[in-house]
Amino acid sequence: MTRRYVAVTWTEALRLAALDQTPWSEIRQAEEVQLLHREEWWAWWSDEQLTTAIGLPESLCPETLSTDAVSLMSEVWESFSPAPQCGWGTLARVKAVLRRANWSHPQGTVPDRRAVTELLIVQFTDDSEGVLQCWRRALGEGYECHIERLQSDD
Repeated sequence: MTRRYVAVTWTEALRLAALDQTPWSEIRQAEEVQLLHREEWWAWWSDEQLTTAIGLPESLCPETLSTDAVSLMSEVWESFSPAPQCGWGTLARVKAVLRRANWSHPQGTVPDRRAVTELLIVQFTDDSEGVLQCWRRALGEGYECHIERLQSDD
């Protein structure tokens, strides 16, 4: 892994390192890591890292994540937001979004400039259920998307 790219061979890593000016001594290696899922712009790995898919051979296209997990991860990846507050691993473990509901904030508690807030009831790959809060707001030519996991009171 260089500063901006991921490669599966040392030769390709060196080529990509020259493009993003990563010194060869700073190329990170993880030989035991496996590619679990790949979309056009991002890749999910067995060490629970989400990286760019730029630089990966087109022939490597495993798809082990659910459609709903891919949708949530893509929504955050494509936004101006950093990693989701719940973590990429939580989103990767989403098996299905069971229900969506717009969430009304109690009067006087609306977070500043948040346009849309949604509660998502999800089923995880271990068949447990959870609640994710997702909020989005427009930002010029793009948007922010933040997702956090709400803990139950059980």
